[in-house]
Amino acid sequence: ISKPYNFDELLVTINRALEHKELLVKTTLLSEQVNKKLGTKIIGESIELERVINLANKSAMSDSNILIEGETGTGKELFAEYIHKHSSRSENPFIVINCASLPDSLIESELFGHEKGAFTDAKSIKQGLVEIAHEGTLFLDEIGELSLTLQPKLLRFLENGEYRRIGGVTNLTSNVRVIGATNRNLLEEADNKKFRRDLLFRLNVITLTIPPLRERKGDILLLARHFLEKKSPIRSPKRLSPEAESVLLKYNFLGNVRELEHIIERAIIFAENDFIRPDDLNLPTNIIQKVNPTYLTENESSESVLSMEEMERRHIEHSLIRNEWDRTKTAGQLGISSKTLYTKIKKYEIKR
Repeated sequence: ISKPYNFDELLVTINRALEHKELLVKTTLLSEQVNKKLGTKIIGESIELERVINLANKSAMSDSNILIEGETGTGKELFAEYIHKHSSRSENPFIVINCASLPDSLIESELFGHEKGAFTDAKSIKQGLVEIAHEGTLFLDEIGELSLTLQPKLLRFLENGEYRRIGGVTNLTSNVRVIGATNRNLLEEADNKKFRRDLLFRLNVITLTIPPLRERKGDILLLARHFLEKKSPIRSPKRLSPEAESVLLKYNFLGNVRELEHIIERAIIFAENDFIRPDDLNLPTNIIQKVNPTYLTENESSESVLSMEEMERRHIEHSLIRNEWDRTKTAGQLGISSKTLYTKIKKYEIKR
């Protein structure tokens, strides 16, 4: 600032300095936040998983863009983070954005930033995630949900690293490795004109396909024990009973690893002792009966056809025994009133 100074020019200079300081502070805070990630250890010993981990290790050595395919809950973000941590960019930010969670206008602003006054609420300059992720990795989750309007802008960035903030006139550059993830078949989406083919080919230089949990049964119990250790109270750790383990191995896990994690977390809450039993898992009854047909007597086979009344009688009896004949608790679990439970006990002549 040179003297004598113009008061209006001084205000502009001070405001710019404050905005610059705010940007630096935000950048520092964001960088610290994104680098404070949970461990990226991938749990599993199956051949199917080992094959993908091997490909992920090789991919980490390159700087090419990656597309990770897999069903919901298979751990696509975990693999993206694993690749980042094992790459030459590991000391720099790992930035995540879910393309399905925001409307177009907000996603563009989040990705590329905006200038002050670019729109009504743009009261200051905002850095985009591509700028914050400079020298690091940008993970675009559910990239198949990105609109056709935004796809050309992302394509341009992938081609030469150039982008422009909303409301800006200057082309900026950022050195970022992009990893996309999807649970869709993007080739089919491209055939149906819902995803740009040129963007797909820019993105899937390397493609990793994460197998669903039902195709790697050998990892189910390893993961279950990992979640038990992670989520159980320190003073009262929980363990799976052999029957519960058998039930988990029979289940298909349409929600994959995420569903297994939620099942274990729920079971820890509802288990009444140190061992988690099949009923604590809260899985479909037919799955439990296939493994542990507690409703059948020794003289009946699993193919026996029972009447609805007999099934109800056995279910009520089993619940009463499990709850040590606490009728109020049993009625609550069965979703009926204590009076209705008493009537059914009398009807079916259930005795202790």
